[in-house]
Amino acid sequence: MSETPAIAIPEGYVLHGQPGGFVYRNGPVFIKYTDAGSTLMMTLGGEHTNAAGFAAGGLLMTLLDIALGTHVSANVGTRAICPTVQLNCNLVAGARIGETLIGESEISRITRSLAFASGHLRVGDRKVATATAVFHIPPDIAAARRPSPQPAQS
Repeated sequence: MSETPAIAIPEGYVLHGQPGGFVYRNGPVFIKYTDAGSTLMMTLGGEHTNAAGFAAGGLLMTLLDIALGTHVSANVGTRAICPTVQLNCNLVAGARIGETLIGESEISRITRSLAFASGHLRVGDRKVATATAVFHIPPDIAAARRPSPQPAQS
C-alpha cells in the first residue's frame, strides 16, 4: 500500500479541495482566507503543463474560477460553493514549471442572488491571466445574508 506524500502547506494558507476530488487531484491548490476575501497559491509542476512546457490554459482558467469563487464565497459568509454562472478569461502570458501562481480578485457588486468579480493570476509582478465572472448565491446563503426585519417602533 502506497502512502500519500505529505504536502507542505505555506504559512497562512489551507489546502483547498476534498481528498480525491478534482481540485485536490489537480493541485495542490492553497487558499489564504482574510477579512477581505481570499488569495490562491499554486506552484506549477510537470503535471500542470502542456507539451510546450507552459501551464495548460485549462488549468489557468480553473484556477481563476477557484480564486474568484472562493473570494465570493468568503465575502458572502460561507466556504460552500457559489456556482459559476459566467467566466471570461484572458491568457496573457506563460507560466512554467516551478513558478508560483498567485490568484487575487475583487468583487465589484453583490445582489441578492448574484456576485460579480474580477481578478488575475500572477507570477511575481507578471500577470499570467485575467478573468471576470458572475457567481450564483444559493438561496439558503442569500436568505442568511438578509437583515432581519426590525420591529416597528411605537
